[in-house]
Amino acid sequence: MRLEKYRETVDRNRQEYAGGYDSMKWLRPDEAANAHRERESLIASIFRFPGALWTCAGTKLFTHTLSPGCLLCGQGAWSCLFINGICNARCFYCPSSQDDSGPPVTNTLVFEKAADYADYVNQFDIQGISFSGGEPFLTFDRVLAFLEAVRTRVDHPVYTWLYTNGILVTREKLFALRDGGLDEIRFDLSANQYRLDALEKAIGVIPRVTVEIPAIPEDLSPTRQLVADLACAGVNHLNLHQIRCTPYNRGKLAARDYTFLHGPRVTVLETELAALELIRYSQENSIELPINYCSHAYQHQFQAAGARRRCAGLVKAEYEDVTATGHIRRLTLAGPEEAVADVAGTFASRDIAASRYSLSAKRDSLSFAAELWPLIDFSPMRLKVGYSQAVIRNGVSYRHPFKKIALDSGKKLVVEKQAVQPGIWLEGAHIEALGRFIGNGGAELLNGQGAVAVPEPLNGIRHFEAFIPGLPVYY
Repeated sequence: MRLEKYRETVDRNRQEYAGGYDSMKWLRPDEAANAHRERESLIASIFRFPGALWTCAGTKLFTHTLSPGCLLCGQGAWSCLFINGICNARCFYCPSSQDDSGPPVTNTLVFEKAADYADYVNQFDIQGISFSGGEPFLTFDRVLAFLEAVRTRVDHPVYTWLYTNGILVTREKLFALRDGGLDEIRFDLSANQYRLDALEKAIGVIPRVTVEIPAIPEDLSPTRQLVADLACAGVNHLNLHQIRCTPYNRGKLAARDYTFLHGPRVTVLETELAALELIRYSQENSIELPINYCSHAYQHQFQAAGARRRCAGLVKAEYEDVTATGHIRRLTLAGPEEAVADVAGTFASRDIAASRYSLSAKRDSLSFAAELWPLIDFSPMRLKVGYSQAVIRNGVSYRHPFKKIALDSGKKLVVEKQAVQPGIWLEGAHIEALGRFIGNGGAELLNGQGAVAVPEPLNGIRHFEAFIPGLPVYY
């Protein structure tokens, strides 16, 4: 990682945790190399056995198979609906207070009516829905109402799943969920002392039963046995999460003497190593239970990208492109008026649709779709590349260009186009480097994994163009 990027991240983390930052146990530079070697050793051990795979640019490690819901999450075709914000458990790792009794929310959008949410799912072609919280069983009738609305108002198939701590689970409620169309239920057993009674009630009722827990380092011994027990019980999947630190749970995590890692969001070193250790254990003991490590490197990149991609097409110009990470890219040539006119003339002579490029009023710059790149002589030109993102809101902020979206139910939403990188200017070899990336359609030139060195100006746009591969560097 470049030194300035490291400093920016550290400064951002310091600001987020304010007075608590200096009391936290951060990974020391002399510890980072040892931690990295330990992680690499665990991964190598996992891959000595068949069935281990990477997906999502190497940010998600799993064995055997993924749940249909996890596949949809990786594809960005999923909506997580926080059906409430209240909970009857008090987990030390919970990132928020769970005392918000407000209406259901997804991606900051509020949906008080089930019909409104179902129409949102329908209009944006969302393929998967999860019901989360809080604890969904605390507002059980609300869950059933939203399930019913999705089943009756959405025109395409939707895979649905629900998260629960299991405390309020009964056979009658499980049958009601099944009859309502729920495809999968996910139990956080760590929230209920790893008890299996609620889970056992669900097996044979809900089509797919998953256990989704944080990898708690202190619980390695019981969770090793748990892996074997879940396989014997007929559980379909085990999802392991990396514990994330927030200002809310910081004190509880610090009290456990965890080591904190800098990053876009602060995470816990020991929980990643614990997750990999559990996967290694399952491999070495030939336990066939599919296990998925849902790292924060995956969550931070792929979940946000899906939301951006879903809305980008609504606000981008036809001469703009959507990148792999869901950002809207604008390419703009600038140079002598006659050189710009020559490019426009070439497009016109090839019968290129006028919507695929845009000539400025002064005729000294031209924006164009990336597919037209091979038709351009860049030698007398400069190239500006800038990025925006689409953000969906309940109402207009009047700070960005926007488009209003009316759902069939009558509810109105707004998609805004926010600039996230107003533009950097490239010349000569740097234009060629960007062109190789765009022309090849591969991320290797910008993610540092290929043979081609990344020119310094392009470092600043890597995360707009491509997913940063692999688990993050420890620092």
